[in-house]
Order: sequence, then structure tokens, then C-alpha cells
Amino acid sequence: MPAMFSYPHRQKSGQITCYLNRTYHVLTTHAYDIPCQLCYFPVSWRAISPVHTPAILRGSLVPELGFGVHGASRSQSSFKPVAQRVLRFSVLGSNSVTKMGVMLQKGATNGEECMSRSGKNSVLLVLLGWFLATLAFAQGGATGAITGTVQDPTGAVVANAEVRIVNQDTGVVTRTAKTDANGSFTAPLLPAGTYTVTVSSPGFQEGKFTDIGVRVTETTRMSARVAPLRVLEKIEVQAEVQQVETTSATTGQAIDSATIRELPLATQNFEQLLTLSTGAQSDLNASAQLGRGNVRVIVNGQREDNNNYLIEGISATDYNVAQATNIPLPNPDVIQQFKVQTSLYDASQGRNSGGNMNAILKSGTREFHGDGYEFLRNDVFNANDYFLNRSGLKRPSVKQNIFGGSLGGPIASDAKLGFFFVNYQGTRQRSGLSPGTQISNPGFPVLPTDRSDAALMAAFNVPTIDPVVHDLLNFKSDQFGNSSGGYLIPSIPGVPGTTGQFIISKPGKFTDDQFTTNWDKEFNGGNDKLSARFFFSDSEQVLPFGAGGLQASLGGTLGTSIAASDLNFPLDLPVHNRLFTLNETHLLSNSVVNDVRFGYNRINDSLVNIEPVGTLNGGSVAPLTAALLGIDRPTNNVTKDIYKFTLSSFQLGPTPFADQYQTQNNFSFVDNLSWVRGNHTWRFGGEFTRVNLDKLFPQVFNGQLFFVPTSDGNNDFQNFLQGAAQASFGGSGISNHEYRSNNFGFFVQDDWKMRRSLTLNLGLRTEMFGAFYDKLCHIGNFDLAAGNSGQDPFVYGGCANGLKVPGLGGRGNDSTMSNNYSTTIGPRVGFAWDLLNDHKTSLRGGFGMYYVREDVGTVDQLSFQAPYLPIAGLGNNPGCLTAFFSANAPANCQQNGANPNALPVAGTIDPNFVPCSGALQSFQNGDTTTFPAYTCANGSAGVLPSQDLFVLAVPRHYIVPSTQAWNLTFQRDLGKNWIVEIGYIGNHTIHLRETRTNVQSRLATAANPIFVTGT
Repeated sequence: MPAMFSYPHRQKSGQITCYLNRTYHVLTTHAYDIPCQLCYFPVSWRAISPVHTPAILRGSLVPELGFGVHGASRSQSSFKPVAQRVLRFSVLGSNSVTKMGVMLQKGATNGEECMSRSGKNSVLLVLLGWFLATLAFAQGGATGAITGTVQDPTGAVVANAEVRIVNQDTGVVTRTAKTDANGSFTAPLLPAGTYTVTVSSPGFQEGKFTDIGVRVTETTRMSARVAPLRVLEKIEVQAEVQQVETTSATTGQAIDSATIRELPLATQNFEQLLTLSTGAQSDLNASAQLGRGNVRVIVNGQREDNNNYLIEGISATDYNVAQATNIPLPNPDVIQQFKVQTSLYDASQGRNSGGNMNAILKSGTREFHGDGYEFLRNDVFNANDYFLNRSGLKRPSVKQNIFGGSLGGPIASDAKLGFFFVNYQGTRQRSGLSPGTQISNPGFPVLPTDRSDAALMAAFNVPTIDPVVHDLLNFKSDQFGNSSGGYLIPSIPGVPGTTGQFIISKPGKFTDDQFTTNWDKEFNGGNDKLSARFFFSDSEQVLPFGAGGLQASLGGTLGTSIAASDLNFPLDLPVHNRLFTLNETHLLSNSVVNDVRFGYNRINDSLVNIEPVGTLNGGSVAPLTAALLGIDRPTNNVTKDIYKFTLSSFQLGPTPFADQYQTQNNFSFVDNLSWVRGNHTWRFGGEFTRVNLDKLFPQVFNGQLFFVPTSDGNNDFQNFLQGAAQASFGGSGISNHEYRSNNFGFFVQDDWKMRRSLTLNLGLRTEMFGAFYDKLCHIGNFDLAAGNSGQDPFVYGGCANGLKVPGLGGRGNDSTMSNNYSTTIGPRVGFAWDLLNDHKTSLRGGFGMYYVREDVGTVDQLSFQAPYLPIAGLGNNPGCLTAFFSANAPANCQQNGANPNALPVAGTIDPNFVPCSGALQSFQNGDTTTFPAYTCANGSAGVLPSQDLFVLAVPRHYIVPSTQAWNLTFQRDLGKNWIVEIGYIGNHTIHLRETRTNVQSRLATAANPIFVTGT
């Protein structure tokens, strides 16, 4: 029988007393942790082995009065019982030894009493462990974490306590853990939400701590205090949650559902709250603006297209135009919370260097909950604008109805089939104050009531009127009123031939219907959780004067291209979103958790020109088309619209682009593994994103004609009346594309609790961004370096050989780039220092390198390359508008027997427009005032049969923009929910995309002066 030792019960005031009756497992073969109790306060003993080898062991608590410990003393070498050994022990306070004593160990008999001690009940419990406490900071892109410390009323830590973390909404136990020797516990990769943390330990009352919030990408730090056990009871208390960030160098702000619900959102767009995060800013969104209330967010000076948009950890980014205009946008009633990381986010996050924005959707709960709502605006409730009141003008019409409802709860009894949440929201808007719904032009020409050629020539002193312009000015359009037959392009009071103020407002409309369905289910005893999310939205925006100029590109921010001075034609902007995410979280152990996600994001949006409907010269009601005005154009088989007429003072007509359509089907796979080991929290993971972007992009197929004042004394409107365009921008050919890109990312992240008050965030991320390529091979590049060295500069992918176009030869990668992937290395180094070791004052900082997954815009420029989409840009003589881009132009519209603006038939690749093989010659004879010349190899001048060459070149070495980011921030808890933060954030970005003239003027020197020829 092994030698035993015991400590008899001696109940005296002020004495330290140990108890019998309970056996604890021996932690090693030669040493013990001997718990005792001082006047109901547990204390711990540090034991020294019989062979005089010190060992610091995990503490064990006295479960309740009347219980004690048993243990065996054995030889370290032979493991045989050893008796009559002296054990030296000490009672530990919070930081110092308060009593020393000697106790004899005896075999199998009652032994000595514990040493008596007089004094107050102020001994602190110190639990000593054989390893340091681990604080976890394991959170993925769509999850958070809870870390905490369990303490007794005096502030001493409690080891080996059982911790249960329960989702407060569903009642499901999400994690279980035990505190380590430092009283610390952690629960990584928790879904965002509100939790109840229950702590139980022998000798203490069970404590239940409610309303512990977990925010996406953040670690919630809590301090739980439990009381000694007097009678068997459970108590519910409030945990202390530290507000100051002491675990990470990342800056940003999480916005919860309460904030989203309580702050006013005119169009129910939660993205308008992104600017609540320090460093994020945007233009003020007009409350009367049609649509979803889109915002353009700039984060710490980074470009808008450097932002990364996520929903449930899955990329929701628009790869056509990297803005938030057309991304999936769940309404606020669906959002559980969202987070904007503005600087130095860890290696688990990538793809972009600006703001990292992640929205988490609501889940169902164990109780049925639902709501219904409507937000109403109309002309009765709305006040008039101050300046309109001053001018005696009535308020424009603004009407809005946003209505919907939500329902969530368990599926079947006891949620055997999980939890569900559904939502519907409908939006109906009418506004006359939004861009594209009003015209205000102080310099509009006064037109005569009589629109005959003679009256117009007399009013504006021109010798002729172009027949296209004549019919346009005599078309009675419904765009300016709904009267039968419509109205002429409005005139204004005044003398014909002069200018005056023209104002009109016509409400536009926006409709949106969206559905959200969410499902969650725990499996395998809570070790697995499966979550699914589906979002559906169909919206449409119709602008009565919305078709802007060159900038009105599909997916862009139309507000920048719509001028209130323009007579733009109506524009229809439908957007269809579908988003599906599937997430499985697997708890391999309390220290190893894996989180895998799959996502599908579909964005389908269009830009459709609406032809005004009316009558021409008393004819029947019909749309205003090119055919109606007698325009013969090689793109009429693709578009019905007329030209875009651009004058110095206003524009008239549809967008220069024909109707555009694009569909993205993007797939994402993300996996994160969290492993808590010692004082390190490791995370490993990777992601793959496949971008499929099909696009019909008939760039300038309608054509844009420019009219400006000329040296003969004519102003822009006089030249317009005669049809004398000084320049043009028209295109034809092939406009369909199937863009593809594969993107990979891998990372490792270690959050190292180096000291109790100091955490290091160390990470490394590598990404491979795939260059976009066109499966249809409808893109080409121009290699300036090759051209300047006398080589053929036109570059077409090897797939071009399959098009079987005479003279068109391909080589190399289908992306036209010399490399298919831009491979990056992004180190992340950060620190978080709890300055006073009280979780109320922190200093944080670090450095990281980030890279940008650019949108398809760069490759889109390559679609302009001949022979796919030749561009015409010259002017022409008066009277040429009926066949401005046609090969069959009248003789007075030709030069050297051909129309210089002739374009091929739309939908074809014309061999006649294949550029010849030749060499680029810059600044012939050193004359920097002349255009560069391109000479074919056979010695003939020019590239295309009759027109100049329009070239957009993209550097062939594919490299993505990179940002070096650093920060240093100070936080201090001022109490009463007030925190002050002072910081410095810096960014340095290179390889940014820009458009510029590559053929630059040379520097003047004495030996090589720059001279100017001509007048």
C-alpha cells in the first residue's frame, strides 16, 4: 500500500484548514498540489517532491466544506512508496508567500494539522500550471472568438473550471472548454452572435454570464468572477467584457443589428453605415436619390476599387466594376452585424488592400420571432427644399414605400431539423430629385415654334439643316410629357437663336424585391454545425433623363456621368442578384476547429437604352430609332438607337454604348483551421475563387458625335444644325466576351501570447491572381516596346488562330500577357500591448503588405483592338449624319474615295481591319508635335484601309497593385462606455492602374531642342 498523507479537519477562526474524504488523482509520480481553505476562501499549495525536485502543478480546488485530499508519495526512480519525508509548503498570496511551515508525511494514519494562521480573509487563490495559459485569437473572416479568465471574488484565477458556451438565440451548446492553470479559456471560430457563458468548478457556485457578444473577425475578452460555495446554488451574473482591443493590431469597427436598426437609413442600405469606422469616408448620399442609396467608400485614402466585400465570409465583390453598385445587398432586417477592417488585417484576409467589409446574416432562434414593417415617404410628408421655397417653386415629387417582414424559429420540436430565418422586402420609389430625373440648363438654345428648315436656318443663321437633325427637332416625344403624340424637344421663352434657362423634372422609378432564406443545424453532438444562406434580389431603376456620356459604362456609378444640363434619353438599369453560401464548422477537439465555406455569387445587370416614343411629321406613334431618322449605320443590326450628340453646352440622345448585358457566376471555396497550442494560436487556410464573367459590351456602337465652336465663327449648335461633327467616337465589330480568372490564396497566422500583456500577430499570405482571359479570344494587345524596336507590336493570344480570320495570327497566352498569374508574398506583423495589464489601456501597431484583385476593366480595354472592335474618331463635312460610319457614305462625305469613319458590320470580324505587320515610328525627324506613325512592313502607310489607328495598350507583364500598410494606435477606456482612440495609419501603393499617353514628349536639351511646327 502506498504511503498516504492526510490533513485533519480543524475548524478555527483564522486558521488554514485542509480536509479529508476526497481523493485527487496524482498529477506526477512524485509531487502534489494540496488545496486547502482559509475561512471559506480556497487557497493553493505549491508542493516540493520528496526527492527535492521542485514541481509546479495544476491547482485543484476544494469542492465544498468537509472534503479534502489524499495522495501517495512514491520514489521518482523506482515508483515505490516513500514515507517519513518532509514536505515544505507555502501559502501563496496574489504575489508573495505569506506563511512558511513544515509538515511531516506519515503512512496511512492521520497526520498533522494544517498550520494555523491569524488574520483576515484576504488570501488570494493562485492556480499554478505546468504550462502558460493560452489566450486564443482564432477567428476567421466570418467568425469571432471568446477568450476569458475565471477568477474568485479576490481576483485570483480559478483553474480547471468547466466552461460551457451556449448560443443565446438557439439555446445550443456551441463550445465546451476548461480553464488552464492561469484560469484562462478560449473558444475559437464562433459564429457572430450573442452567447451565455456558464462556469462551474468544485467549491464555487455556478456562474452564468449572459449577453456576451461575438463580433465578426474580433475576439471578445471577458472576465468571469465566481463566488465560493456556501449553499448549493446557481447564480446569474454579468461578465465584465473588455472594450479595449488588447489582442490584435487590426483597426476597424463592428456594427451590430441594434445600431443598424436604430440609425436612420433613408433607403435601407446598411452600407451607408460603413463610414462609422474610423478612416472610412464617402460622399453624402442624397435621401431622395433613386435606387439602393449606393455609397462610394474610401478607406484610409485607398481607391474605392481596392475594397473587398464579403457576405458570410464569401466574396460578394463585383469583378466587372469593383464598386458596391451591383453587389448583393441584403436589407437591414437581415443583417446580424457587419465589420469593416480598415488597416492591418491579418493573413486570413486578402484580395484587396483597402477596406475589408464582411456582413453576417441572421439565424433562426429557439423561439419564433417575426416582424412586419413599412417605411413611407410621400408628397404630403415631405418638406420643400429651402431654395425652391424661396423661388416660389413647388417641391418635386418624392414617393417611397419600403415594406417587408421576417420570421425565424425552430424547425420541428426541439429544433430537431435546425433553425430557419426568412425575410422579404419590397421597395417602390418615385423621385424627381434624383440624378437623371431633371434637367436644368441656363444656356439652352431658344428654338422657334416653326421647326421647318427655313425657320431654323433663319433663326440660327446657317446655310443648311442636316436631315437627321431636322427630323430629331421635329419629333414629338413622350419624354417631355404624356400628352397624346408627345411634345417637341422643349423650347423656352425668348428670341429664337438666342439662349435661355430650361428646367424640367420627371420622376424616375425604382423597384426591388428581395428574399432571404437561412438555415442552421448542429450535428454529431454539437461537434458539427451546418449553415446555409440564400439571397435573391431583382431590382430595376428607370431614369427619364439618365443616359449619360462616355462614362455611362455598365456597372459604373452613373451619378458621375449624368449632368443635369443634358437632354439624355431614358435609361433602364435592371440588376439581378443571387447569393448562396454553405458553411460547415467541425470541432476536432477543444483546441482544433476547422471552418470550411462554399459560396456562389451571381450578378446579372444590364444597361438598356429606352427609345422615346412619339410621332414624326404627323405620322403614327413609334419609338425614336436610327431607322426613323434615316441613319444608315453598320451597327443597326445590333442597336436601334440614334447617335449621342455632344455639344459644348449640353448632350442629346442615348448613351454612346448600345445595350449592355453582363452575367457573373463566381465560385468561392474557403477553409480555415484553428489550432490552439500552448501560448500560440495557429491558423492555416486557403481559398480559391473562380470568376466567370460573360459580357455583351458593344462599346460606342451607337456612336458619339462632337460639335464645338469652329474658326469659321459657327458655335456648337450651328455646327450641330448642319451636321458638321468635328470629331466622333464610334465602334463596331465583335462585342461578346467570356472572361475567366482563377485566383488562389494560402496563409499561416500565429497569434502569440508572448507575455500576459503582450500579443504578437505574425502572419504570411501568398496569393496567385489569375490574369483575365477571354474564352472567345476577342481581345488583343499592343506591345509598345516591340513597336519601338521595329517588331510587330500587335499581340493576340494563341486562341486567335482558331478564329480562322485571314491575316490574324496568335501567339502566347490567351490573356495576351507574358505571365498568366501575378504571384504575391504578403507578410503581416503586428503587436498589441496591454500597457497597464488591466485591459483598459493598449498600444497597438504593425506592418503588412497587401495586394489588389483588380476588376476586368483593364482587359475590357483590350477589346477595342482591331480587328475585333475598330474605332472611328474623325469628323466630317456638313450633311453626313445619315451615313457617318457607313462605307456607303455620299461622295461629299468621302476622302480619297472612302469614308474615313467607315466601320465593319457589327457581329463580324472583317479581315480588312486586321492590322498589318509593321513598326511604330515615334516623332519622325524629332518633331514632337506630330502623331507617331505606323508603317506596314511592305512600306505602305497606315494600318487600316482608310482610317487612323486607335490603340489601347496594357503592359504585358501582369502585376497587381501592392500596398505597404502600417499603423500605430493608442486606446484608453474612459469608463461609462467611452473609449478614446488615437492613431496613425499609413499606406504606400504602387502599380496602380491608370490610363496615360505612353508616347511622351522628349526632354529638350541643347543638343536636341524641342521645336514646334505649324500655327
